[in-house]
Amino acid sequence: MSMPKKAGFPGLILLLGSLVTACTRLSPSPEAVRPGGRYYQAETGKAYADVLAELELAITEHNFRITGHNKIGSVIREREGKPYPDYDSFQFCNLTTAREILDLAPAAVIWMPCNITVRQSGSQVIVTTLLLPTDSTDARLNALATRINQQLKQIVDFAVER
Repeated sequence: MSMPKKAGFPGLILLLGSLVTACTRLSPSPEAVRPGGRYYQAETGKAYADVLAELELAITEHNFRITGHNKIGSVIREREGKPYPDYDSFQFCNLTTAREILDLAPAAVIWMPCNITVRQSGSQVIVTTLLLPTDSTDARLNALATRINQQLKQIVDFAVER
């Protein structure tokens, strides 16, 4: 049995280069988070707690049920005992709508539940949601995704309104 050859310095450079390339593909580009991209994002100067409260209200007003709320920033602050910005993530779903989507495209389960994130950036609070794709070959699925995306945008907009 022969031993594998060591990659050496050139191999290490190639490996690091591919890891950097892969990681940059995972993070959304500035275009992706602009309205009309794969994400919808808005920001406000409102207090963080007010945005969270408005977001919870808007989610329920659109007939979704909150299935999870991750308080990532505050948990990191508690664990490390030092200042850290606020980051929160809400997961929510409407079972009737979920059933409609899954009946049309079972693989669409990857888009469930809906997700909205909130983060503090300086004096601004940024609210972002992932939009469902509207370019499938099924016009019914595209229409449903368009309707849900509109609701997601309304939820974000409500949370950031002054």
